[in-house]
Amino acid sequence: DNTDMYAQAYFDYDSKKSGGVTMSHLRFGHSPIKSTYLIHKANFVACHNPSYVRKYNMVQELVDGGTFLLNCPWTVEELDAHLPAKMKRDLARKHANFYIIDAAKLAQEIGLGKRTNNILQGAFFALTKVIPMDVAVADMKKNNYATYFKKAGQKIVDLNDKAVDVGVNAAV
Repeated sequence: DNTDMYAQAYFDYDSKKSGGVTMSHLRFGHSPIKSTYLIHKANFVACHNPSYVRKYNMVQELVDGGTFLLNCPWTVEELDAHLPAKMKRDLARKHANFYIIDAAKLAQEIGLGKRTNNILQGAFFALTKVIPMDVAVADMKKNNYATYFKKAGQKIVDLNDKAVDVGVNAAV
């Protein structure tokens, strides 16, 4: 609402739907977007389930110099033991900007249980800078109010707003 940017989302679901893999293909630009195809050259890739690093080639669509965000419980020191050699090699060859975040731990600490969406969304906008951060944060919080106030009340709105604030600064 507050930028001159356009967005398009295309979601690719596996056959399981609930509990299955979802690939979100998001495009942003200064003119209307009417693409009907999957993204094969991504500036940003996020993996929200750490077990996927061993199941899927998560780096193949990332452009040279792109950003990769891994949601995982591992510390920086533990990454070497958990990431497959091919993934580390591919990230290095693509000169990737690699970040980790433990959104599950942060959601628990905030009091949101397993709800990590606003933490990860905050991290996305902080890392990609597709729109100014003040606009992104304001819009996310406006959406929190619209989504949660009537159903769950101000306390849940406040927890989700805190998740946005935490997510903006949590990627390492």
